[in-house]
Amino acid sequence: MPESDHPRSQDHLTASIDPFDPTVAPVGQQWPSDPPPALEQDLSVLAWLQCSHELSAEATGYVCDALLQWALLGEPWPDPTQPPAGPDCDHLEVLVQITERLVRRAVVAQPLSRRFELAGVGRELSNAIRCQRDPQGLADSQWREMVHRMPWLAGPPASVLLPDGRVL
Repeated sequence: MPESDHPRSQDHLTASIDPFDPTVAPVGQQWPSDPPPALEQDLSVLAWLQCSHELSAEATGYVCDALLQWALLGEPWPDPTQPPAGPDCDHLEVLVQITERLVRRAVVAQPLSRRFELAGVGRELSNAIRCQRDPQGLADSQWREMVHRMPWLAGPPASVLLPDGRVL
């Protein structure tokens, strides 16, 4: 199969880049030097964003999924806290900033298992951002990813021709 026909390469041409997908993660990107808020503070703001009126229900569902994944790691569910910019700030921008900081944390996290844990949480947050910006694009991307893993979902199975001429 030519590289341009490969489903993953087409997905990269049409979808926004997911920093938690190892095939497209930015390499060597420079991060700001100012110290980020603590992870607990970012998680508290996420707990507040799960009830956001500015984000779609689907996007807040992904935020809830990220927090649930965090809780399933044995970590405490964070208490909701308003963003430092206040409740009238751009909620999507706050979500993007938290996700970018989570990328930085995942890159340097130790041990390796912690990187995977943070990446799993971050992947849900990336989905929330993509869902808010382009819900149909996210759905199409997820469908292509699922069909890539399970090609039999793409369509009905091929017909089987029996020796007597019947078709199953």
